[in-house]
Amino acid sequence: MSLSSPHPSPPSGYRLRATTPDDAEAVTALEVSVETAWHGESDVTLEVVREEWALPRLVIERDSWVVEDGFGDLVGYGLCWVEAPPSAIVADLAVHPGHRGHGLSALLLDLCETRAAAFVRAAGPGVEGVLGVWAPEGDAPRQALYERRGYRHIRTFLRLDRDLAGPVERPPLPAGVRIHTFRRHHDEAAVHAAGEEAFRDHFRPTAMDLDEWLTFRFVRDDLDLGLWFVAWDGDEVAGAMLAFETPVGGYLDELFVRRPWRGRGLGRALLLEACVELRRRGRRLAYLGVDSENPTGAMHLYGSAGFTQSRAATLVYEKAVVPAPPEDRPEGDLP
Repeated sequence: MSLSSPHPSPPSGYRLRATTPDDAEAVTALEVSVETAWHGESDVTLEVVREEWALPRLVIERDSWVVEDGFGDLVGYGLCWVEAPPSAIVADLAVHPGHRGHGLSALLLDLCETRAAAFVRAAGPGVEGVLGVWAPEGDAPRQALYERRGYRHIRTFLRLDRDLAGPVERPPLPAGVRIHTFRRHHDEAAVHAAGEEAFRDHFRPTAMDLDEWLTFRFVRDDLDLGLWFVAWDGDEVAGAMLAFETPVGGYLDELFVRRPWRGRGLGRALLLEACVELRRRGRRLAYLGVDSENPTGAMHLYGSAGFTQSRAATLVYEKAVVPAPPEDRPEGDLP
């Protein structure tokens, strides 16, 4: 599916088109090459890409683009998504290490900014939008691109690791609380509602209704609910930990504790419960991502559980989005 004007033209020797579901494996390979170049390893898999494409409000053929080189190899990828309606938008850009320096990042950023402006316009009069992007701490050219475009650095996210070679002990639970693995077709509504409530305290929380969350969270063929732990206090969900096995180790994807149960050791108990199970499975590493300015005390919690920073940070940038005028709307661009 080629793109027509008013989309920008790619540099000479490259072809730009809309992403299709058939591109999933090539996008996975591209993401792996980009991560490996920066960090020496990658946890991106086809199932991770499938999960991303199941995000609510994301129409992959409309909101994502790929760049091919003269041999037809996929060397660039961009995606723009309304993270929190109506106007908190994020974009992701990936360019193969061997094709940087040719203007592909700028091209993909142009597309994401145009899409973001259309999203804000569609949200209605008076809506103020923001677009968030990110770059590895050591990626000076990408950071310079953002700064030239008027983005400002607003947040730093860290990758934290824990070595699981040694013993992992379960700490005591708060009185009355019990931890069980997630029960499919039973726990969905309660865990979703608890997570939506708890993550309101975090930086740029996403927003999904129950149906959206079910579609997103259960799309993966490699989903293992033996790594999802739910803390119950009677019939109330107090918190949860959702973890996954990856090519790198055990990824601790989501940890949340609702406000009434914070400060009582429950977050640490859920965190280490996942570490105990990962170690039992033979994994030697648990890792997670965290906002360095998390207001809920996450940095102290992870440090107390033996997690330390393992690689360069990820820098998040943001700028305001001006709504696109109606005459700039391409045919079929947005409903």
